[in-house]
Order: sequence, then C-alpha cells, then structure tokens
Amino acid sequence: MGVFALVAAVVLFVAAIGSAARRGAGYDLLPLSVAGRLVAAGETGHVYAQDPQFYNLTADSVFRQTSRDAGTAAEPTPFVYPPLIAVMMRAFAGVPFTAISQAWGVLSVLFVFIGLFLTVRLYLPSWNTPLAWAGLLLALCWFEPLLYGFWLGQTTAVMLPIVIGSLALQRRGRDVAAGLLLACAVFIKLTPAVVAAVWLWRGPRRAFVWTVAGVAALWALSIAAAGAPLHEAYVRRVLSIGRVVLVSFNNQSLSAVLGRMQLPHAAWFDWRMYHPGAALAVIHAAILGVIAVSAVVSVARLPRERPERWRPLAEGFALLFMLLAPNIAWTHYFVFLLPVMAIVVAESGGTVAPRIAAAAAFVLCCRPLLAPQDVPYLSTSSLFVSGPAIAALVLWGTLIWIAARTRRDDGSTVVSR
Repeated sequence: MGVFALVAAVVLFVAAIGSAARRGAGYDLLPLSVAGRLVAAGETGHVYAQDPQFYNLTADSVFRQTSRDAGTAAEPTPFVYPPLIAVMMRAFAGVPFTAISQAWGVLSVLFVFIGLFLTVRLYLPSWNTPLAWAGLLLALCWFEPLLYGFWLGQTTAVMLPIVIGSLALQRRGRDVAAGLLLACAVFIKLTPAVVAAVWLWRGPRRAFVWTVAGVAALWALSIAAAGAPLHEAYVRRVLSIGRVVLVSFNNQSLSAVLGRMQLPHAAWFDWRMYHPGAALAVIHAAILGVIAVSAVVSVARLPRERPERWRPLAEGFALLFMLLAPNIAWTHYFVFLLPVMAIVVAESGGTVAPRIAAAAAFVLCCRPLLAPQDVPYLSTSSLFVSGPAIAALVLWGTLIWIAARTRRDDGSTVVSR
C-alpha cells in the first residue's frame, strides 16, 4: 500500500512541477543562454545590460536580438550571475533555447528530488518511509515557491541540494568536501555564505576555510576565463542592486515587505527600482539586528559540546537569515523554508505547538492562500502577498521558542524537553 501511494504521489508531483515548467517561458533561464551567446559573439559589453528604472528589463537592443536569435520571443530578463557562468554557457551558444529549457527542466526534477531526499535524511530520518514521502510529495504539489521556480526555469532547484548536501557532508566529518560544495553555492548566489558563518562561529572551522578557499579559486578561474572588464561590470551590477528596494509582489525579503507598506498597490506589479528613504533603512537595519542577535543568543546558550542540539537550530537560523536579509529574495528562494520546517518538526520534542507553526508556515506558501506567482496578483492585502516572508518570521520565532525550552542543568549538559 505504501509503495503504491508513493508511486502515485511521484507521478502527481512530477506532473505538477512539469506543468509549471511547460507553462513558463523560462524567463530566468533565458538570460543564461543569451549571456553565453553574447560571450561567443564577443559582445561582452552587453552581458550585464540593465534598464535604469525597471529591474526585470534590459533595455538593450543587442541583448534582445540575441534572445530572439536563441529562438524565443519572450522578453529577456537581465543576467545577474558571475561572469564564469556566462563563459560556461558559451558551450551551448549554438543550442536552441527550447532544447536548453527542456533539458534543464528534466535536470531540475532530479535536483529537487535529491534536495528533498537530503533534507529528510539529515533532519527527519524517521520520515524516510513510503507513506511519509507520499504525503510530502502530494503536499508539495501546492507549494508555490517550488512551482514558481519551475515556471521561471530557475537555478533554485540545484541550489537546494548543493546547500543541504554541504550540511550533510559536514555531519559525516567530510569538512573539505562540505566547504568546497558550499563554495559553489556562495559563488553563484552569495547569500549561502551565511551558512558558512555557522562553521566560522562554532565549527568546524576547517569547513569554513575550505569554503573560502573554494570561492577564491572559483573567482580566480572566473577572472582568468572572462577578464577583468566583465568582472567590473558584474561588480557594478551587484552594487547597484544592493542600493535599491524592489517592492514587487514576488519579492519576499524583509525590505520588500516594509516597502509594500509604504507604496501604493500599483507599485507591486511593475518591478520598478526604488531607493529606500532613511526611515525605511533604519527600520530595516534595526529589525535585522534584532533577529540576528536573537538567533546568536539562542544558539550561544547551548553548549558547544552538544552539536546535535545546537547545530540544527543554528542552520535553521542561517537559512532564514539568508532569505530575510537581502534586499531581493524572490518567492522561489523560499523553497529553503522546507529544511527549516523539517528542523522545527524534528526539534519539537513531541510538542504540538512547533508542529502547528511549521504547518502554518507551509500553508502560507501554498495555493490558494498564496496566489500563483505567474499571474497578476489581485489581492490588495500585503499580508497574503507576503506569505513566504511571514512564514519565515513564524519559523524564526519558533526556533527561538525551541531553543529557550532546551533546559540546561549545568555548563556542559542539555536536558531534552
């Protein structure tokens, strides 16, 4: 019975994410193909083209024409990855974008299964049964961050197994491999560096050192392959992104949530880049400071000698900070809430309240409460638009509650709840 249910759930899950991928135009995969073609044609000056007002547009005729040459009429979004990625995509410059999109869709399904498997094995091994997997996969058929990522053709599908895989390797004492694997994630997206900060703070510092070494090696390779001018353009692009507030409905960062409270509803749908006022910047920094300090204090009270107690909590805080702190955190990034939910359930100690919080966080990210991100959002409520961000804050508070309920009898022991 369990195996039959699992097979049926796998079929339904693959159908759900496959349908999302087919309906999408690969908006976020297309810039990678275009960047590879631009590098192959020697048009590197157009790789980091960006509209001065709208984040999702390039306003560059060469970039747009190259997109059409790839075989798609879709409006390309800007390329925001390191130059080495563009150089690597040069190998596929002659491949039609439809073929690249289809191949990436198949690989993404595989990557997601690997990421989910690693999450369950790492945090909830008791769930590694056919019936539990069937229930999980059926529930994920409505999990919007995952569906949205497939609609966009995003790289989040591969980022999940890379980050969780690095944590799994660290658990096995393979610090070098863990550091090098996490270095790949940091190189691509920057924000996973928060996970490495846990290793720097509480160990193993060897894993942190190898993360730094891996990132340095990748950047050296990137500069050698793409040259300094393209990297200067990339740095300018990253710095410009860091100075803006984007209040679009699919940006779930803390700064976006605060910004949506101040700007009209129409501003949520045009991807216009705003510069934050002093008041917003101060409030944002203050809230981030509070949640960062609360996490550090919660983990610091647990003895270093018992990593099985503090490490999952520290990793959960790191994953949540990775989502809340940047000024841009798209809805599909919040697939990283799944390992945090697993941590909350695993560390609940049989208490009902954390499990309810994890379930509530999941529902906040699911259809129909969170509308499909590929269609115009009709709700006027910032509460529902910001469902994933609110879910992250709920999980943050739950982790603090779990840490506070972990009782210490002396300086070296932790008594289970």
